Amino acid sequence: MNNILTIIKKEFSRFFRDKRLVLGTLLLPGILIFVLYTLLGNVVYDKNEVYTVKTIYPSAVFSSMFAPGEGEKQTIKLEEAKPEEKEAIKAEIRAGKVDALVVLPENFDEIVGSGNFVPMPEAPNIEIWYDSAHTSSVSAYNMIVSVLDVSEDMLGSLYNVNFTAGGNLSTETEAAANYVAMLLPFLILTFLYSGCMGVAPESIAGEKERGTIATLLVTPVKRSQLVIGKILSLAVIASLSAISSFIGTFLSMPKLMGGNIGDMLSVYPIGYYFALFGVMLSAVLIIVSLISILSAFARSVKEATTFAVPLMILVMLLGLSSMMFTTASVFAHFIPVFNCVQVMSAIFSLKFSLVNFIVTMLSNAVYIVLLIFILTKMFQSEKVIFNT
Repeated sequence: MNNILTIIKKEFSRFFRDKRLVLGTLLLPGILIFVLYTLLGNVVYDKNEVYTVKTIYPSAVFSSMFAPGEGEKQTIKLEEAKPEEKEAIKAEIRAGKVDALVVLPENFDEIVGSGNFVPMPEAPNIEIWYDSAHTSSVSAYNMIVSVLDVSEDMLGSLYNVNFTAGGNLSTETEAAANYVAMLLPFLILTFLYSGCMGVAPESIAGEKERGTIATLLVTPVKRSQLVIGKILSLAVIASLSAISSFIGTFLSMPKLMGGNIGDMLSVYPIGYYFALFGVMLSAVLIIVSLISILSAFARSVKEATTFAVPLMILVMLLGLSSMMFTTASVFAHFIPVFNCVQVMSAIFSLKFSLVNFIVTMLSNAVYIVLLIFILTKMFQSEKVIFNT
């Protein structure tokens, strides 16, 4: 045990004394991800933005469609305009000063009030002018078209849609959870792999490249203890890197979804967070063990990185499975890495299964022991370690 702790201290000392390595591996990923996703949320999904829309032949019915409800914020600000200002307003839209122009039929209120269905193409036309070069203009256009389409179904078609009954069976919490469940498992797995790639090749292939592996092997330390010490220390460092990236992602997710951090934290029970940590830890141990095995074959860090590319592609494909499908099958949770993605997806979508979690953790423990055994055998082979 003392020898394992000595190896862990050595690896920690090598890593934490390098300020550039600490900054680039632990701090920058989380900070950059938070800044990037926050800016993306401001551009793509900012519910606080108010779009300026000018209307020609203003209508009380049209204005009521965009009136904010109780407790809601105004998103469309309607301003009246005259017909002769049409071209000037188009110029303002292209300049980004106005988001959209809506030209209604002069008798729009009467058309809606009559309830008479008029077939195409004789039906009155509503002109909506916008500029696709401006994201705010596109957002305003999509919002107006969406509201008008729903209104047309309810007022002008032969039947109504969700007028007196019907609607979305999913709650807002469930919808947000499903969105997170599709995105976060892939991101977390990506962060875990990046963290492992940042430290594992340097620890094994780097020592082979520098020639220090020979000195380490002649010390009175069993090869199994050496492998366990390296695996545990690398797993801790990679986990810290992944946690940094995860925190940056988690703090920026409310901005992407238009909510707040308090709402996201309250959605999941405290036990889910412990389960998530356990799954992440087992995934890190598997990934770092796999990369360590590849690094033991390599002659240099560059070669180890090259060997790890196919593994990276495979891990990313498994991570994408959360966006394509989820499975509750117990047998699927025997598949390494894939089972971690499925459990994380179940946690985030509020469909956590204790049985699947236990199967995942136990099977991963077996895989980790097996991988450590393989790496130990590789360290005992001079042909592998010294590439003779």
